[in-house]
Amino acid sequence: MKLTKIIASALAGTLLMSVLCCGCSDTKETRKPTDDDKPVVEELPEDEILIMCAYRNEAWGHQSHITFVMSDGNVYSSSEEFEGRNSDWSHSLSDEDRALLLQKYTEPTGHIDEDKLLKIYQQIMQIDVDADFVYEDEYACDAGTHYTKVNVDGEWIQISESGDQTGSLKDRHARKADILLDGAFKDAGLKDAAHIYSCTETFIKTFECPGADLKNPRRIITNMDELKQFEKDTGINLEGMEEFEYFGNPDYDQFGWICIGVEIVQYDDYLSLEDVSADAFIVSENYTGFAYINDPVIDISDHVVDQKCYCHVVQIPAYNPSDYDAFLN
Repeated sequence: MKLTKIIASALAGTLLMSVLCCGCSDTKETRKPTDDDKPVVEELPEDEILIMCAYRNEAWGHQSHITFVMSDGNVYSSSEEFEGRNSDWSHSLSDEDRALLLQKYTEPTGHIDEDKLLKIYQQIMQIDVDADFVYEDEYACDAGTHYTKVNVDGEWIQISESGDQTGSLKDRHARKADILLDGAFKDAGLKDAAHIYSCTETFIKTFECPGADLKNPRRIITNMDELKQFEKDTGINLEGMEEFEYFGNPDYDQFGWICIGVEIVQYDDYLSLEDVSADAFIVSENYTGFAYINDPVIDISDHVVDQKCYCHVVQIPAYNPSDYDAFLN
């Protein structure tokens, strides 16, 4: 009798282990053994971009939006919707450059509390960077692409995507980070995003213009008469450039939705054109104007340095001319 009970007990134990093993095999792609998990971080890093959430669609003109979550909890965003004409893709802004400009010239659009951000970051640092990114079968044409990327030890890992395709990283920590991030954004008090117009979105260029008329250095050009006056004052022939061929066209006048922002500036003669070329034109609540990733190095000594005139030129949306009042004033 005892032997029968022992055999029955052993069989029950074997059956239980079999069930447990089957359960483990079903979730092994998303759940790692505790012993293999990375150490849980206890504090946030300094001066880092932790998260990027972005949307981009080129199907109906240019539409883009990007949000950066910094390690101090500040949230910065830029948003552009514009049917302009890009002239130099080789100088497009990187995501890191865009974040730098936002921090340098604009105020945060929101803030995530430290305790909430730390919980998100702890999940981020547990992500398996080698996990598979799996897409669903359905595809939506011209819906654009929205994605979320996180910074794992300096490597940007995409954890989710939607729009044309929908997919996610097959990792439980990535899914938890995504859920926590959605909740944090709802409580972050997000305000309107800034607009950054660079070579990624439009035409922007800096020209030499020796002897330019400095009486009216900043202008928003909205018609052909103003454009011709600008060319007379600076000697810059924008009409002769391919990117301006439809301005003033009787059938397809780009002045209907695009205006031209210009600013005449002076810099020390020893600086090159590349040194003084603007990287972007920013429109935000606290700053509107041309912007530099790296400011031109200006001589601060007492001796006189010869100056040279330059002119920044950018094509920007004409939908709301009042957006540029701060630039003109």
